[in-house]
Amino acid sequence: MTIDPFYLIVNDVRWLSRFLPLGVKLVQLRIKDVAEADVKIQIQQARDLCKAAGAQLIINDYWCLAIDLGCDFVHLGQEDLHAADIGALRRHDVRIGVSTHDDAELERALSFSPDYVALGPVWPTLLKRMPFAPQGLAKLSQWKKRIGDLPLVAIGGLTPERACLALAAGADSACVVSDISSNDAPDERVKQWINATSPWRDTPELCDRFSPDHAGAIVFPSPNHGARTREISSLIMHYTGMPTSESALGLLCSPLAQVSAHYVVEEDGRILQLVKEERRAWHAGVSYWAGETDLNASSIGIEIVHPGHRDIRPFPAEQILAVISLSRDICARRHISRDRVLAHSDIAPRRKIDPGEFFPWDVLAREGVGRFLASPVSQATAALTLGVSGPEVVRLQLNLSKFGYRLEATGVYDEDTAITVSAFQRHFRPNRVDGVADHATCDVLARLLNS
Repeated sequence: MTIDPFYLIVNDVRWLSRFLPLGVKLVQLRIKDVAEADVKIQIQQARDLCKAAGAQLIINDYWCLAIDLGCDFVHLGQEDLHAADIGALRRHDVRIGVSTHDDAELERALSFSPDYVALGPVWPTLLKRMPFAPQGLAKLSQWKKRIGDLPLVAIGGLTPERACLALAAGADSACVVSDISSNDAPDERVKQWINATSPWRDTPELCDRFSPDHAGAIVFPSPNHGARTREISSLIMHYTGMPTSESALGLLCSPLAQVSAHYVVEEDGRILQLVKEERRAWHAGVSYWAGETDLNASSIGIEIVHPGHRDIRPFPAEQILAVISLSRDICARRHISRDRVLAHSDIAPRRKIDPGEFFPWDVLAREGVGRFLASPVSQATAALTLGVSGPEVVRLQLNLSKFGYRLEATGVYDEDTAITVSAFQRHFRPNRVDGVADHATCDVLARLLNS
């Protein structure tokens, strides 16, 4: 069976008249500390509302009432498995979902042949105190491999962004309670959840798992990709520029953000593949290199987990080794030349400064990835800077254009020229990024052009 990727839990039937018209298709009615007569009335109302809206209703705990009132799905906690008459539920064609928190509970749940299992809490939850530690995304992936086609529901501490992570990790549905019930604008939050989970509902082919292109990669599929229009010719390096790996992955997997990359390299060296190489990932944006625009169409993007210029710290050695291994493999398989291993700041110098002047391009070049030449000792010669004009400026602009940057040879050292020089320095002369074309900058550029 399949279930909707957005699994909403409400504690009162009155929520349904607000949320079902918004497009909710899977809802659990979980009522606590209410007289059973009132529970019966609410279940009857919820049953009728969901039937009219074409939504699946799941009743929490009250399995006898579910049978008596003609409901077709119940959710049972581990403690409920002791008391529930599973045989009676099956005789009345009532499907069963079961909560699990560890391997022993999973084994017990599977012995009842449930119609889905829920794993939680995936993240810390404010709803209630849990005796179980947060399970994490890795556990979701492990359990999904273990249970195969049986639907897996992720619950605990989810937001729309985390829902995308849970679904990418292998969950079939992402469950929410307090993120909506405690929200100041719950209706708008429901809409955000529906939009965030829409690819897994409306275009599941974009979210399918696939065999990794790189042997060492872990598949973590993002829905944000499209068809290529040109042959692959470039490899683009980025840093994530976000505080944590999770926040970066949440962005790269969210359809609301409309960004992605083919690979993410974690600080510990783990490599995640989000998009097949044969598909167009959305990492470069408005871009240009050597006469070519729209680099998304012809490039592979690697996002390297790092907070960016907000915290200029060295990239961990394990991470750089992984970047080198991945890059060498991609370049060999895709026949990408060393001069087409580029920085995001190279192809979009007005918008981007990643992966930064502190990225070890020299280390990569020694391992055959990209190009890098040592800078000469600066000489006390006149440097080209803003406002200068003349044939030397024309020569510099022509050289930068010939190298690949988009720059018009106006003969005036204008803002565009200074920005382009800064981008070149950030990659190829990183010890001083100031947009001033000194002797060292011009020397490295000339030698790169002639090598």
